[in-house]
Amino acid sequence: MSYFSDRVKEVMLEKGISQKDLSFLSGVSESSLCRYLKGQVLPRMDIIINVSKGLGVSVDYLQGKSIEKEGGDPYCETRNVVFRNKNQLTSMQKAEIINMLFEKDEQ
Repeated sequence: MSYFSDRVKEVMLEKGISQKDLSFLSGVSESSLCRYLKGQVLPRMDIIINVSKGLGVSVDYLQGKSIEKEGGDPYCETRNVVFRNKNQLTSMQKAEIINMLFEKDEQ
């Protein structure tokens, strides 16, 4: 196993993200993601970057270069929280969250 597959699985478990969810959040196909998670194939850097954004953790963490998970994009992390709770939020609630994010950036 590589650091990448071990750490991706760990974060997925911690955050309750399924392989299908991660595929959607990262833009990496489920079949490719499955091969990466099994350690059959080492991902290219662009894949590592996309997965790190999807999980909201740093690239260095996924590569085993850091023990710190932080470094993920706060926007991506918020998007992930909304995505994981999408069935519990109304369209209006999702829109309010998006508006709050943009209002904070403008202040």
